[in-house]
Amino acid sequence: MATSARRAIKQIEEAGDDISDNLIQQIAALRKEISTIADAVGDYGGHRMHDVQHNAVALANEVRHQGRVVAKQVGRQAGVATRAVQENPVPVIIALGTIALISALVFRRD
Repeated sequence: MATSARRAIKQIEEAGDDISDNLIQQIAALRKEISTIADAVGDYGGHRMHDVQHNAVALANEVRHQGRVVAKQVGRQAGVATRAVQENPVPVIIALGTIALISALVFRRD
C-alpha cells in the first residue's frame, strides 16, 4: 500500500511538473503575441501621427492661402464702400442713425 501511495504521489508530482511546463510555455507564447501586438499598435500610431501632421500642414497652407484671398477681397470691398460713401453719404448717415436708435432702444430695456 505504501508503494502504491508513493507511485500516486510521484504521478501527481510529474503531472504538476507537466502542467507547470505547459503554463510556462503558454505564458511565453502570450508574451510574444503581446509584444507583436504592441509593435503593430506602435507602428500604426506612428503612421497615424505622420498622417495627422501632414494633414495639419496642408490645412495650415490652405488657410494661409484662403486668408490672403479673403484679405484682398475685403480690401476691395472696403475701397468700394469708401467710394460709395464719398459719392453719396446720405444713406450711410441714415443707416448709422437707425443702428444708433435701435441700439438705444434695445439697451434701454431692463
